[in-house]
Amino acid sequence: MRYLLLWHTDETELRERSPEWHEEIAAYLTRFEDELASTSELEWTEVLGPEGQALMVGPGPVVRDRDPGIEGRPLGRVWAVRAETRDRIVELASELAGELDAWIEVRETRPGSQRP
Repeated sequence: MRYLLLWHTDETELRERSPEWHEEIAAYLTRFEDELASTSELEWTEVLGPEGQALMVGPGPVVRDRDPGIEGRPLGRVWAVRAETRDRIVELASELAGELDAWIEVRETRPGSQRP
């Protein structure tokens, strides 16, 4: 099964963290992603730009800046992971949550949703 691990965070929260925290997290994420790649569980990962650069697009097309009133934190990073069991993906999400001191959203992708 393919899952997405989603880390929601915002620019303000990240700015409040110490330089040491940023260094530790960068080293941890490098190890985490390398380990998943070595077991062929990691398909891809993306670090998203700051929410201040995000656009909201509606019908018409109507384009506006991201609405800060949208409930919740914006998405900051995504991992596409292939895991054999739900227990494995919960294990990975729990590890990320503990290291990042954040909740990690887990979403199963639909079979056949990846198109060339």
